[in-house]
Amino acid sequence: MTARLYSAVPIVAVAVLSAPKVGEPTHAPRHASESSACTAVAPIRIEMTPTRRAGGARAVYEMRFSPSTFGVTVSEAGHYLYEVEVAVKRLPARAGAVFVVWVATSDLEEWVNLGSITNDRPVAGQVGWNKFIVFVTAESASDAESWSQEFYFSALSPSSRMHTMVGHGPFSSEPCLDPRN
Repeated sequence: MTARLYSAVPIVAVAVLSAPKVGEPTHAPRHASESSACTAVAPIRIEMTPTRRAGGARAVYEMRFSPSTFGVTVSEAGHYLYEVEVAVKRLPARAGAVFVVWVATSDLEEWVNLGSITNDRPVAGQVGWNKFIVFVTAESASDAESWSQEFYFSALSPSSRMHTMVGHGPFSSEPCLDPRN
C-alpha cells in the first residue's frame, strides 16, 4: 500500500506545481484555428466529369454542411445533411429538353430531382446521404420522376470515392471525358 501511495505523490506534486495560479493568464491561442469556438468548414468544390454530349461545357458542384446551431445537422437516419449547389457553363441548348440536376445514393437505389439548371441559374438543394452521386441529364420536363439515359455530367461526393456504381448501370454506356483536358 505504501508503494502505491509513494508512486502517486510525484504525479500529484507535478500537477499542483504546474497548474496556473489564480489570476494568472492561461494559454491563449496563437491562431484562430486553435480557438475552442466552432468555425464554418469551407465548402468543397468538385469539378463534374462531362460526357461527350456536354461538348465544351463545364459543371461544378459545391458541397457544405447544412447550417446548425449545434455544429452539425443530421437527418433522422443519422446522416450528415449537406447543402449542394451545381453550376454549369457553356451548356449547349437542346430543343425540347431541359437539363435536370439529380442526386442519388451510390447504389442508385434512391434519388432526388434538385430541379432544372441553365447556364445563368445554378441549382441548390439539401442532401441527406453520406455517399452520393450528383449528375445532370437532359429531360423532357423539369419535374421528371426518374432520369433518362442522356447524361451530361456526373461527380461523386468525397465519401463515395471509396466504392461506387459509376461505370456500372446507367453510367456504363457513356464514356466520360477527363475534365482537365
